[in-house]
Order: sequence, then C-alpha cells, then structure tokens
Amino acid sequence: SFWYGFKAWGKNRTIIDTPTARVRSAAQGYVELTGWGCMPPQPPITGPLTGIPCTWWSYKIEEREGSVRSRSWIEIDSGTSEAPFLLDDGTGQCLIDPRGAEVVPHTRDVWYGPEAWPQMRIPPGKGILGQLADSLLSGGRYRYIERRLHPREPLYAIGEFRSLGGVSPEDAEDAITALLHDWKRDQAALIARFDANRDGVIDADEWERVRAAAREEVLAKRSARPELPDTHVLAEPADGRAYLLAAYDEESLARRFRRQALLS
Repeated sequence: SFWYGFKAWGKNRTIIDTPTARVRSAAQGYVELTGWGCMPPQPPITGPLTGIPCTWWSYKIEEREGSVRSRSWIEIDSGTSEAPFLLDDGTGQCLIDPRGAEVVPHTRDVWYGPEAWPQMRIPPGKGILGQLADSLLSGGRYRYIERRLHPREPLYAIGEFRSLGGVSPEDAEDAITALLHDWKRDQAALIARFDANRDGVIDADEWERVRAAAREEVLAKRSARPELPDTHVLAEPADGRAYLLAAYDEESLARRFRRQALLS
C-alpha cells in the first residue's frame, strides 16, 4: 500500500510539474500534451467485444466460480490495443504509440452473458442494477469488461516526444549502398563509365569516383522530391518515467492520483 501510494503521488507531482507543450513547437524529450484523440488513417480501430470505433481499447473476460452468493471471478482472456493513433492539439498532430502506457479511459463497459465470448456486439449500457439483473437473467457465468478511448474525446498525454522528418525517411547511406549494388551487377557498364585509365578494372581511385557519383545521384533524387512534413511521435520513455494517456484534463488526472495516494 505504501509503495502504491508513493507511485501515485509521484505521478501527481509529474503531472503538476511538467508544463504543457504544443505539438508544433514541443522540444524533443519528456513532454506533456493535451488535445483530442483522432483515428489513424487506416486501418480502423474498434473494440473487440463491442465493435465500437475507438482510438484505444483493452478488454477482459472473466468466468465465475462458486455460487451466486459466494463467487469469485477468474480471468480467462484479455487484451490491449497496441495500434498507434493521433493526438491533435490544433497546432499539429502527434502519433501516439500506446505500448507501455498507463491508460485512464473515461469509458468502461461491463456486462454479463452465458458464453465465453459475448454474442452481443454492443453492451446493454445499463446501470449497476441493470447489470445485476442482466447477470441473474443470463446465468451470469461470464463477465465482459471493455475500456476505450474515443475519437474527438479530450486526451491528456505525457511521455517521450520525438520528431522524425526531412526529405525522406530512408537513410542516405543505405540508398547509396543499394545503388552501388545495382551498378556492380552490370560490370561492363560500370567499367565503361568509370574506368578512366582503360585497364579493364576499377582501381581504388576510380572506386572513390564511383562512390561519389552514387552519392551525388542519391542526393539529387532526394532533393527533387517534395519535402515531407515532420512526423511527431509520443512513446514510452526509455528512462522509466511515467507514460500516461488519459481521457481527462490535467487537473482532474492529478486529483485522481492524489486521491489514490491518500487512500493508500
């Protein structure tokens, strides 16, 4: 309990002490972003139990053991989305990699059924009493829990920010190596083009000219392409600092962790 409280208080302090950045001007490193969740271009993300479109999901299926009056729930299946989605704060978009994140969603659906996998794709959407009645009427042997983040829902994110961009995402040296490999496969054309002393072989000096020509050709092709916009990515920090995604504003999330710390 002390350890849990200490961790919760640390998250509270991290949220309070980290200033909010804008995607367009955020520095590389550990940053806090706020905006709205957006679906990736493709493929669409949907909750596996409900089929509801979302930006992130996790689910759990539990089986009841024991009688109705004295029962326990045993987890038999679970899963968590690892598909990236977008955060938009009005100045730009950032790709969110949810792997390794602690996610605090606003939506949590719970319902019951007689099958190990729910046959009803959309949960009943009932309150606690409705869920209890559903549990009793359906036999209630299985409990289904699905948590989701939704598109256009407020999104708070804190983690490691980095920008990937430039003329092309491919590495220039890799492109040069690939071009040289293609040229070597046609030795006759290579010798005809670069054998300055006409001795039938490419010596060390001539090979340097081959490499220089390959580099010049690759860079010329890259500079002729339209410049690609930067791709901003938020991911789990390598140094172990908190990585949080939440459908709450900063103050609500900090208050939530303070409450957890005090209760612990």
